[in-house]
Amino acid sequence: MKRPFVKTLREAGDVFLDSFLLKNIVLVQAIGICPIIAIATNLKYGVVLSVCTALVLLPASLFMSLCGDKLPAWLRAPLYTVGAAAILLGAAVFLDQLVSHELYAVLYLFIPLMAVNTLVSYRAGGFSVSHEPLVALADALASSLGFGLVICLVSMMREAAAFGTLWGIPLGLPLTLPEAAMPYAAFVMLGFMAAFLQWVKNLLSRRAQRRREGGAAQ
Repeated sequence: MKRPFVKTLREAGDVFLDSFLLKNIVLVQAIGICPIIAIATNLKYGVVLSVCTALVLLPASLFMSLCGDKLPAWLRAPLYTVGAAAILLGAAVFLDQLVSHELYAVLYLFIPLMAVNTLVSYRAGGFSVSHEPLVALADALASSLGFGLVICLVSMMREAAAFGTLWGIPLGLPLTLPEAAMPYAAFVMLGFMAAFLQWVKNLLSRRAQRRREGGAAQ
């Protein structure tokens, strides 16, 4: 029996909220941290890696949702990995030839590595196989945006703190901290961001609990 579209749409909305914020792929599930630690020192780098993540995760999730359960388990990972590598090869050529050779020179090693990012294998290879295409796409989009939000925020803070610039434009700050470009600084920032997200979730949970108790008392 075919599932009602309204229920699928509602599930897609719930999945989007969970994957983007409540269960953020980086801050809650600790997936996709490596590129943030290694290269998120400039907002341009964060934006490029965010776009590359979406370019890979969206088609991979859709494909695995449509065809994943028809394929043997041993074949799934090689298929979406090869597909991701092909997409990222095209993205690298586009970046080098049409956008910025300087950006490509910095990211040429990290763009291909996105093909084997645990974010792709965890969401496309795990979640999408057992969910309908609309839900899988909602999860892929939310996961990409959640990853992009975190890597861009970390990139902005590290670039401003370490180099006194944003998108390469000088901010005129009186003080810079070159240590912010070191990997440990990204760990510290991620820790504070994860703690802040948990605080917000707890605050919303307490408010919802008080609202329920108030409604029950009436």
